[in-house]
Amino acid sequence: MIYGGCDADTAESYSKASGTATTDANQDDPNSHLRQRPLLTVDEVITPQVGNCTIFARYVEVGFDTQVVLNARLTRFYKRDDWKARLAHSKGVAPLLLERGLELNLQSPVEAAIPSDEPSPLLERAAEAVMENVAALAATKAGGKVKSDSLNAMKDRLQQKRQEPPARLELSA
Repeated sequence: MIYGGCDADTAESYSKASGTATTDANQDDPNSHLRQRPLLTVDEVITPQVGNCTIFARYVEVGFDTQVVLNARLTRFYKRDDWKARLAHSKGVAPLLLERGLELNLQSPVEAAIPSDEPSPLLERAAEAVMENVAALAATKAGGKVKSDSLNAMKDRLQQKRQEPPARLELSA
């Protein structure tokens, strides 16, 4: 996809890639000479005349290949009728909120470093102290605008949300 506005060298390479068209210069005279021109000129690549982008598509098989060059007009999805219907259908449904990293089932650094089944309470407390210091430093540098939670707190909230039934929003008319 080319949206236009590119430099002359890039536009020239796309112009050459589009190929050439052969037309008869004078259709009344059967002896007239045929004329070749690029399918897309450099100016047409830089500023698409029809629509607002140019799409190059190519299909290749053994013994066969073809190329299609299209001018397209892009449409905002919320202006399309099919998307309007989808958006109207989902108005009463509560959005699904995801938190980062919870589905990865990451081990804490302490659990990963200790091969035994039970982590050492001393290492757990040391790791928590380091994380509290990091959170305090980040909050100080950001002027109190940074919210930080431990991974265990996020996992606990996730488990609570999974146990609750999904909520549906009711819209009053």
